[in-house]
Amino acid sequence: MITSINTKIIATLGPATQNEKAIIALAKAGVTVFRLNFSHGKHKDFKKCIKTIRKVEKQIGKYLPIMQDLQGPKIRLNRFEKKLTVHNGEVFWLYICNKPDEQPNKICITYPKLTDEIKKGDRIFINDGKIELKTINVKKGEIQVHTIKGGELEPRKGVNLPDTCISLPSLTDQDLDDLKFGVKNRVDYVAMSFVRSAKDVKGLKERLLKMKSKASVISKVEKPQALTEIEEIVKVSDVVLVARGDLGVEIKLEKVPAVQKQILELGFKHKTPVIVATQMLESMIKNSQPTRAEATDVFQAVADGADAVMLSGETAVGDYPVETVEVMSRIIAESERTLKTPSTSLIITENTDEAIAETSAEITEKINAKFVCCFTSSGWTAKLISKNNYRHPVIAFTEKEDTARRIALYKGVLPICINKKLKNLDEMFHVSSNIIKKSGFAKQGDKFVIVAGSPIGLSGKTNLLKVHTVT
Repeated sequence: MITSINTKIIATLGPATQNEKAIIALAKAGVTVFRLNFSHGKHKDFKKCIKTIRKVEKQIGKYLPIMQDLQGPKIRLNRFEKKLTVHNGEVFWLYICNKPDEQPNKICITYPKLTDEIKKGDRIFINDGKIELKTINVKKGEIQVHTIKGGELEPRKGVNLPDTCISLPSLTDQDLDDLKFGVKNRVDYVAMSFVRSAKDVKGLKERLLKMKSKASVISKVEKPQALTEIEEIVKVSDVVLVARGDLGVEIKLEKVPAVQKQILELGFKHKTPVIVATQMLESMIKNSQPTRAEATDVFQAVADGADAVMLSGETAVGDYPVETVEVMSRIIAESERTLKTPSTSLIITENTDEAIAETSAEITEKINAKFVCCFTSSGWTAKLISKNNYRHPVIAFTEKEDTARRIALYKGVLPICINKKLKNLDEMFHVSSNIIKKSGFAKQGDKFVIVAGSPIGLSGKTNLLKVHTVT
């Protein structure tokens, strides 16, 4: 069925939702993409999740892309045994270790080179900035800190070092091991954490190509270094994710909304889907209703052109995972209902496929067509129409199942895999018309716009537009 909302919902699976019943409920409530967070969990658990998602796909008749979120060069505390509350003004020592399970009787940061790179006066943020420390003394393997903003130190919480130049590679040994697992289990998207440059993104793409993986790359923007070349990062990425958690610690909090808006505008300009994430409905981890501010946040992200919005702890460990998705769906529907005009004007282009994608959206609107229908081999045509279409669903036909899964993330796109190679345009129109009628997407007299390319099956050859009336 064509859903009532165009903006896609991504849900993180975790202890609260890693079972078949929960995954079915989330998918029926509105989730399109399932995120597996490789910062937590074991391969055997992720393998079970992937198997369950693929099973649920068949049960409910809906493609459910899987997003593998690599941990990246994330620095964390170790698994120390005893929690500690630190108070404002308190001075104490932090220690350095190589692995999470080392020195459980001490509070350690799991980055062995840190005392070589951190300087006196550098700030240390823990647990998304809830705790703020300032470095006052550095020894080999030890850092003395002054507590600026206190709180409870908990094992494995994230550490941010906005003033320190860290030499960690963009993909750690753990990431490379996780990536092999993801490729073997045919994930649809690989999210790269802490992207610092377009070179990082290109490197992961080249690695996936060598591994013969068709997975697309999601670039997570959460480091200030990324903002210095953000347009290049957007251009080379398949998808961009505004990761407001770490980003809001690494840069000044008041700058995050403007950065989010900038990335959404660049996504439109370069036809790159953008995901807005972190703390969207965070209060629903423990409460059955969100705050008014959270509802407004989701509404505004959709109104500004987000292709997808993402839930993290709300669905991974929350008490109300399905209810959270239902609330998010209602907010998205209201935002889309009230959206009268695009937030960014169309760009004049001499590129044929882009021009046809823009024109298809305009014609669909003007003749009040039911939807846009396209044929795509790589997913490129579906992406172009998605980035230029504001109200109407896009039914995307493809002969490749992996393409169908990837394009399911695109705003407004409903993928249909036809499992056969079409010979010519006549067969293309005949097949699409039959499927649309049998599926009940349109009734006699309804109009829809068809976008395709000739010769068929070649990527980047979108050169045909037709208005079709159901007979």
